[in-house]
Amino acid sequence: MFPFTYLRRHTAMRHLGRRLEKTAKSWLYRAVARSSRPARPATPDALHGVQRVLLVRPNFRIGNAVIGARLIQAFAEARPEIEIDYLGTDTTRALFEGMPLSRYHALSRSMLVRPWRLARLLVRLRRRQYDLAIQAGENSLTSWLLVKTCGARQCLGQRGRLESSYDWVSHASPSHAHQRASSLAASLGLACAARPWLVVSEQERRAAAVRLTGPSGRRASIGIFVGGHLDKRLPLEFWQDLLRELERRKAPYLVLLGPEEAALRTPLESAAGGFGRVLAPMPLRDFLGVLANLRCLITPDTGPMHMAAALEVPVLALLQVEKSRKFSPRGPSDSILFQPTPSEVARQVCTNADLHDQQRDEARSLPRRHDSPAGKCRAKKVENAVSASAVERS
Repeated sequence: MFPFTYLRRHTAMRHLGRRLEKTAKSWLYRAVARSSRPARPATPDALHGVQRVLLVRPNFRIGNAVIGARLIQAFAEARPEIEIDYLGTDTTRALFEGMPLSRYHALSRSMLVRPWRLARLLVRLRRRQYDLAIQAGENSLTSWLLVKTCGARQCLGQRGRLESSYDWVSHASPSHAHQRASSLAASLGLACAARPWLVVSEQERRAAAVRLTGPSGRRASIGIFVGGHLDKRLPLEFWQDLLRELERRKAPYLVLLGPEEAALRTPLESAAGGFGRVLAPMPLRDFLGVLANLRCLITPDTGPMHMAAALEVPVLALLQVEKSRKFSPRGPSDSILFQPTPSEVARQVCTNADLHDQQRDEARSLPRRHDSPAGKCRAKKVENAVSASAVERS
């Protein structure tokens, strides 16, 4: 394991990094405030005459990258004449495959010790001569620095303590993370769903579908991701008890692991029985393909939670801290459990599966029995009632 990777995954170093980041931000905020100027709210006029835009969101965490990606779709559908580039990271680059981007620029952690690579990146950005650079996520020190040094003619950012340094600022920051891209898009007159976004091809879906069928021929419909960041993580014993509960209920499932959870594979396999399998960590695109084939994902507040939301896979989010509520998915089939027991999780996911089956069967059968408008209306009411029930539980 590379030294930087070890430090990045070490819990104490993560907490230290957070404290250092807060200190650096406080110093920068004070410096920017000295040269403050009235903020100019973003409007559709900000795109007048713009031909090339750079979206800036260099975040190494998968969830944050996926949340901001919806802005790419908003531009591509509403303003196809504008050329869109994206500045992200090398570790999240695979998430943006298949998206309508002209170029993807990648920031790397190795640039800390190889500054000449960072210099080359800045040169490439400035050569593109962007008309507008947009900070696509929440106020970030790294994003702000890159927006200000990429050489764009104008820049747009979020409201907050750095707003005086931008040419344009978006509407007030929303309370939920999934609304960030849509709030920014609304400022520019673009339609944008308040949900993360990913693109998975049919070929990737078909290739990954074989992983869902085990040696016994059972096809798993429930996925379980056991990762988590700092205080959002659940202990190994919780997951082992959950697997035993699902075995008792005879519910086929797959356990998905990321690189940081590879060491958990053996102890999790010891708790899995004939209805479950534990998959080894896999490349990011393969992971996406597996997610796209699931009917439900059980996960803490993690990157895969946002990936599943982007693919419209129903999520059962297991939240450990209150601050996770602003990141939890809010789709009609998504559910939330706060600090649950393994038996509560197993009961909830099996109930959700039954409701989804009911919704599918009722929606298919009623129109066939009643071709009249009244029959179709009853089918729609059944579908809405099932969706409303899922929302109430969350």
